Formats: sequence, C-alpha cells, structure tokens
Amino acid sequence: MPPSPPADPRPPRHKSHRDPWYRAFHDLMPYRAREILLVSSPYEAFTLEEDGRLTERIVTAYHELNLSMAPRITHVSTGARAMELLAERRFDLVLTMMRILDTDVRSFGQKVKAVYPYMPVVLLVLTEADLTQYPNGLEGAIDHVFWWTGDASILLAVIKLVEDSLNAPHDTSAAGVRVIIVVEDSIRRYSSFLGTMYAELMRQSNSLMHEGVNELHRAQRMRARPKVLLARTYEQAMALFRRYRSNLVAVVTDVRFPWGGEDHAEAGLELVWEIRALEPDMAVLIQSSEPHNATLAEEGLGVRFANKNSPSFLKEIRLFVTESLGFGDFVFRLPDRTEVARARDMWELEQALRTVPIESLVYHATRNHFSLWMMARAMFALAEEVKPRSIDEFGGPEPLRQYLLQTLEASRMEEQDGVVSDFESRHHAAGAQFLRVGTGSIGGKARGLGFVSSLLSRNDMRDSIEGLHISVPRSVVVATDEFERFVESAGLTGDARMLPDEDQIHIALAGSLSPQVLRDLRQAVSEMHGPLAVRSSSLLEDSQLQPFAGIYTTYMLPNNHPDADVRFAEICRAIKAVYASTYCGAARAYMASTPYSIEEERMAVLIQEVVGRSYGSRFYPTASGVAVSYNYYPVGHQRHEDGQVQIALGLGQTIVQGGSSVEFSPASPELLPQFGSPQDYLRYSQSKFFGLDLTRSKVDFNAGAEESLREYTLADAEADGALALVASVYSREDDVIRDDLSTPGPRVVSFHNILKYGAVAVPAALKALLEVFREGLGCAVELEFALDAGDWGKYPPKGQTFKPPLLAVLQVRPQATQVFDTEVDLEDLPQDRILCSTDRSMGHGTIDAIQDIVVVDRCDLTAQETPAVAAEVGVLNAQLLAEKRPYLLIGPGRWGSSDAQLGIPVKWAQIAGAKVIVETEFADREVEPSQGAHFFHNVLSCRIGYLSLSHLDKRATASQRFIDAPWLVAQAAVTAGPYVRHIRLEKPVKVLLDGKRGAAVVLKPE
Repeated sequence: MPPSPPADPRPPRHKSHRDPWYRAFHDLMPYRAREILLVSSPYEAFTLEEDGRLTERIVTAYHELNLSMAPRITHVSTGARAMELLAERRFDLVLTMMRILDTDVRSFGQKVKAVYPYMPVVLLVLTEADLTQYPNGLEGAIDHVFWWTGDASILLAVIKLVEDSLNAPHDTSAAGVRVIIVVEDSIRRYSSFLGTMYAELMRQSNSLMHEGVNELHRAQRMRARPKVLLARTYEQAMALFRRYRSNLVAVVTDVRFPWGGEDHAEAGLELVWEIRALEPDMAVLIQSSEPHNATLAEEGLGVRFANKNSPSFLKEIRLFVTESLGFGDFVFRLPDRTEVARARDMWELEQALRTVPIESLVYHATRNHFSLWMMARAMFALAEEVKPRSIDEFGGPEPLRQYLLQTLEASRMEEQDGVVSDFESRHHAAGAQFLRVGTGSIGGKARGLGFVSSLLSRNDMRDSIEGLHISVPRSVVVATDEFERFVESAGLTGDARMLPDEDQIHIALAGSLSPQVLRDLRQAVSEMHGPLAVRSSSLLEDSQLQPFAGIYTTYMLPNNHPDADVRFAEICRAIKAVYASTYCGAARAYMASTPYSIEEERMAVLIQEVVGRSYGSRFYPTASGVAVSYNYYPVGHQRHEDGQVQIALGLGQTIVQGGSSVEFSPASPELLPQFGSPQDYLRYSQSKFFGLDLTRSKVDFNAGAEESLREYTLADAEADGALALVASVYSREDDVIRDDLSTPGPRVVSFHNILKYGAVAVPAALKALLEVFREGLGCAVELEFALDAGDWGKYPPKGQTFKPPLLAVLQVRPQATQVFDTEVDLEDLPQDRILCSTDRSMGHGTIDAIQDIVVVDRCDLTAQETPAVAAEVGVLNAQLLAEKRPYLLIGPGRWGSSDAQLGIPVKWAQIAGAKVIVETEFADREVEPSQGAHFFHNVLSCRIGYLSLSHLDKRATASQRFIDAPWLVAQAAVTAGPYVRHIRLEKPVKVLLDGKRGAAVVLKPE
C-alpha cells in the first residue's frame, strides 16, 4: 500500500477552544519512513551490506542520535517482485540501485509512480558515472539521487530528507516549524554534507530537550527541529524561498549550479543577493570549491563561506548549524565581542537579561539574536514576539529590557499552564502551578488534577465566567518511586503492614526520605505559602470502579511556624504519615472488597495550597462542596443528567463525611427541595463548620487526620465577616427566612445570595465544569471544589486591585456508577413478604445469600448515643467478616455521617462486611441521603445495595418507602447489645435491586 500525502490531522478548532502549544507538536511529522523497500541486484545489496547488515547499521545510526523507530528494510532483486510487495504491504519509501535484474531503473521508477504517485523513490549510486547512461535525467521516475560511500549517515540523510520534504507543508503551517534550504547540484557533495548536517541537527536538538517542562514536552520538541529541503537549481531554490519565506531560518548554497537550464557560475551569489534583499538577517552559508568566491561571499555579501576542498569543510557545516541556527549557549557580548554573560537555557536567559549591560542587550536585540536562539528551541511564537523592533518604539533601551523580561515571563507561565512540570533543581521553575518531584507515577488524584488543569487551559475556562476565577491550587506531587524506596528502607513491609495504625505511623515517621527528594522538595515547596493539604494520590485512587474515596489520609498543615526548617520538617512528616495510611486498617478492609491486593498499591503524595483565608486563629474557605454530573435522587422537576451539588460553609470535611449541607441542581439552583418550610432551615441547615486551627504550628500525626481541624460555630464565622455571602436569618416573629444579616434572629446557612440572587456565578461555573469534565473523562464525574469570596462585597483600598472570587477545583474523579447486567422484576410481589421497599435505592441485581441482619431498632437516638451504636456495629462486623457471612444492615439516618446528629458515624472498616444497607428515618428529624460523602461513593463502587427510606421528598407514598418494623422486632436475636441486635435467619432474605428505576425490595424468607 502506498503512503498518502500528509493531511492535517488536527480536529476543527472551535473558537472557544485553545490547544496548549505542545498539542500542535504532537501532530508534527505525520509522515514517517518506517518500512523501506530496497530494489537492487544481489551484488549491489551485498555492496551495501558488506560492513554489516544494512538494517542494523541504520538502527545503530538512529540510536547514536537518540532517535526512535528506526525503519526496517526489505530487499528484493526484481522490479516484478517489488510491485507485488507494494501491492501486498505498506511501504513508505522505495530505495533502488542502478541494476535491477528484470528492468532498468528509469522504467521501474516510472512504473512505481504510475501506480503509486506519492511514493518517494530514491536512487543510490556507487559512482556518479552511473548516471551517464541517462543523459536526459530521471525526472518523473526518481525523486532523489544519493551517492553511496559506505557511510550509514547517508542513509539517515536519505530517510530524513524524504520525510522533511513530505512533512514540511503540514509542519510549517500547523506549528510554525522552521526550514533550512540547501542548494546543491553535486550528488557527491550533498550526499556527504547532508549526512553531517542531519547528524548535527539531531545532536543539537537532543541537547535542548531539557528545555521541556516534562518528558512529553521534551520528546515533542524533537519533532519541531528545522526541516531540510534540497534544491538543485536556482528556480527550485526561489520556489522554496517564496513558499517557506516566513519559516525560513537559514540557507546553505553552492555558487555554481543550473539557472535557466544552464550551468551558471554565480547562481548562488545571485540567489543570496535576492534573498538578503528581502530578508537581510537571514543566516547564510556559501560553500564552493572555487576559493575566489570566499571574498565575494564574506566581503561582498557579508555571509559565511566554506571551502568544499578544505579538510575542515564538514566542521564548518557543524559550526554553522550550531552557531548560526541558535544552538548552544546564548553568549551575551558587547559590541566589541567581549563576552559578559552566558545562558544555557531559557531560565538562565531570563535571569541574565536582568543584569547584562544595556549595550549588550541592544547589540543582540537589534541583530535578531534572541529570536534566532528561541527558534532553535522550537519556541516559534515567542521568537516572533521578540524579533527586532525599533528601540524608540519602547521609549529607550531600559523599557526594551522590561518588555523582554515580561514577554519571557509570560511565555514561561503559559508553557507551564495546564501541565505537570518536572522539577529541576538546577533552576527552579518559578511560578509553576503543578510540579512533579522524583520519578514514577503521580497517582490517580494528582493525575485527575493535572488533567483538570489542562482542560481549564485548553478550554479557556479560567476566566470564562464573569466575576469568577477558576483554577487548580498550586500543587507539588512526590511521585511513586520514592514510596517504593521509602517503605523498604523504613521497614513498612511484611508483617509490619498488619500492625495497628498508630504503630505503622510510628515506624513511618522514624523513616527518612531520600536526599535527592529532600533537596528537590525543599525548593519545590519554597513558594507555597500559607496552610497546606498533604494528600494521598495512589495508583488505584480515583478509578471508576474502585475509587478508594476517603480511604487514605489527608493531613492539613498550618504551615505557619516562624522557622522554615520546622515547616519543611512538618511537610516531610506528613508525607511519611500518608505513606503509612496505605496499609491502615481502613485501607486493608476496603482492599478486601476489591480485586486488588495491598502489595499492588503504590502511593504518590500531593501537596496543595489550601484555598481560603485566615481569620485570626482559624483558616477556612468561604465554602466547599462536591458536585456530581449524575443525580441519583432528583426531586421535583430536577433531572438525573443535570447533576447535583452539595455545598457547605468552611472546609470540605463537612460534606465528605456526610454532614449538613445545602443541596441543589446546577440547572435550577434557586430550588431547594430539602427546605420545604422556614423551620426546615433551622432543623437541617449547617450549624457548625470546619476550619484549620492556626494556634498550633505543629501537628500530632498520631492523633489522626483531623487533629489540626476544629469545629466552629456560625457566631465565629459572623465575627470573621464570613457569613455575608452564605447565610440568611430566620425570623421567629413571622416565620420567614430573611436574606439580610442586619436582621435579628438565628443565622442559617442558606447560600441564597449565590443560589437565588447570583451574587457569584458558582452554579453556572459548576454546570460548565461538569460538562467539560464529563466529556473529558468520558463518563459521569464527581468534583470537589472550594470557594474563596475574594473581595466580594468590599471596596479595596485605593490603588489596590479588586480580587475576584476564586473557585478552586480540588479533585476530579469518575463518579461511581451502577452496572445494569440483568433484568429485575419488582411487579406483583406478595405484600406480606415485603420486609422493606423504596423508590430511592442504589445497586442492581438480585442478592439471595443473606441470613444475617444487623439492626438498630430505635429511631429516637440522640447525637450522644450514635457513636456508641457505631462501636457496637463495628464489633459485629468484625465477627461476621471473620465468619465470611454477608449481612443486611438497618438503622436510622445517614450511615457513615461524621455528624452524629444525622446518622450513625461508622467508619468504612466498621461496616465493610455489609452486603446491603438500609437507611430508615429518625423519629424527630428528616435526613437527606448524601451523594457527596466518601462513604456513599465507596458503597456504590463496592456494589453494596443501598436503600433510603427517607420521606424528605413529600411526594413519596407509604407503599413506596416502607419497612415492617414489627416483624424485625419479633425476630429472635443471636446477640443484643444496648443499641444493636444481630438476627440470624434459618433461610435467607431476598433483595431485589432495580437500578434502572432506583427501586428496591427486601423480601422476608419463604
């Protein structure tokens, strides 16, 4: 099969869609010569391979230049067999020699072109005399002719020249790739120095790879090296110049070559004069075997000259590539050529520009030196911006310096926007928003945030919502290789992984991070000010089927100790404590419900700046929340696909632990079904919130993840001035909610200012984010966010810029979803057999192997009693797990809520053996099921059946949500504690879960 002409593979660009700079590089070089068909007599093939197999020599040449995907060569001896193979297989290049057993080379080339017009055909000759038998040339049959001398670099030149000629139209238009025009009609000459030029271009491009912010960027920069195009006549050269003038970076030309169909003694000089008249700063090298042309080139035209007959001719080619094309260090010089500074990369260039003498800066700026040097680094857009401009345009040399510095800084920030940058200790990437320290994977949580950052950048979403800035907090991630080294050196292996949590933390805190990570990490976090969250980011975290939500530990650090060494030591201790959480009891219990083993897990650690602000002794955001793109429990005219949001004052622990929050649909935020009456705001809205305690600058990691947090009252928030955007007032006199804090009465967290009056466009932003993330991940998504009100409602002092509200995306993961793998029929079931039923359930399928029921009969539990209930359940769970007996768990309120008022505050390890969970109602309060809690997320992912009997949705009928409490009370208990009974039935119950309708029924034994 023949190759087709390279087409532009980029998708149509929407005007609101912005690809990052490196995305265009990804599409470069669409044509690659991977399969080569060699057609020659056996003798000529032997001549090619006499010093070793030809394919191996090409592979060696590729590897020496750090190139990948060396082509494979297939040899045939006849034109007929070549045509058969071309029809059977795809080839990218036909390489032929003069002698073919059944035809001549011109006839063969014409036959190939007749059938495959876009197939490149290259002729290798052993001597230029071979061409004398074709006095009329080989046009229309052969694209290029090369002279084989036994040097494998010639084969490299053949392959790269063919690739460049086919890729140049696409690559120059798609990404601004630069072009070098070589004008030479001597086959022997260009066969020799093109090999040298390509080898040097590859070496120099390799030397610049460290400029990329990560491995992907460095690899893609290699694709943007200058393309080399060969012309053999004056007309061909001018045609290439006219076509690629805006991308042309250099010209290498002979002096004597054809012009107007005849050999012209000064064609090259005329060509250079014509080009320099239009592009006076073009880098030019004139090469000639006639020494008198040196004076004409250097003095007459002011360009470099190389003598073809000189023993240093190839060295001159290498020097021209290195110096004239901007490779190597940038050497700052004064007008008298005195060196005053040197920069190895863009970072050092930016630093040197701050201090070099103004004479040096003007000298280089007016000669296009900065632009040329940047082009060599594939920074084409930046190179265009700093091209020579009049000094007067800037108002003098110093304003020019400031312009260059600002342009370089803006380019550096844009390059890092939306990417995870590898940390390099040689020069810290100041301002980088997402840094990787160490090697290995960055884990699921960090990977999700890195993807979010790229989506925000590509879709221009950071400031797409008026009056609201959207971003990802500044982050540093310690990659997984350090975890593997640490657990071995610290002794967190074997039996140590089964120790109690506190013992594992003790072992981990006594361990040491590697010197390299310590050195890089200290510098990487040096720009992170204020409180920090040190979070797990394991390989298995945030997957679609087993998300491990809330299983591993997050530590919040005040990061406010006056000694920088103490602050850094706290960060390191937090990292080690997160490592220990990989093997904690909760992780082991959760892992047992998955197909994975604990030994498969690898932990990266994500360090993030905490969103919010300090209010004296406490720190917290205006609000935090969780948004999901699929609402399992729509109320009223809400729709499943509109999603659902839970939002609360303060840090996000309130929501992820199942506390009180405000729930709304992003499509209709003004509707709050959970508050059916003004009194409901008093009963069900948030009365306390979490904040970071700033009175302690060090954290006791043995005391748990929440040791640095405190719960505060709404009075505290009002004293801080943090209620204005989120709270309302309940007026007892007339039983209404007033959205005016100057009104006396109990404060309630309503978020009316945001949801009803649009003071900050949070619902619109979340709706847009859910849509973009759902499309990006290809599935339903869940995101955690935090809101800082900025200067909302304030008037900044004169001269200060208004700080807009900030919506920070803290985490994105696939939303746990149900698997509908069977049909479940809930029709015509005998009423007397129904133990409980609901139209609000999760899970799908039939479960008929449960004979054990763990039930909390009382529905009048107080907040003081529910922790004791959780402890009782945990004991029974451990016994049943040991016996491998799944059970049905029944009790009031939200299971897994951290708010003891809302339900039973069990941890995951305390109910890990439950196969079905039923949430019944409290006698005196109604509780909405939580869709944002980590507990709820893990119930879904572990395919645990879940039934809610809450009647908060007043439309539900008694038959839709029902439980036969008297039957349960009548069953004999195996054990009965103060709050919890364990019932063992002779025959199993049958659980029918219809996930498509969200309905479920539990049937009593027959």
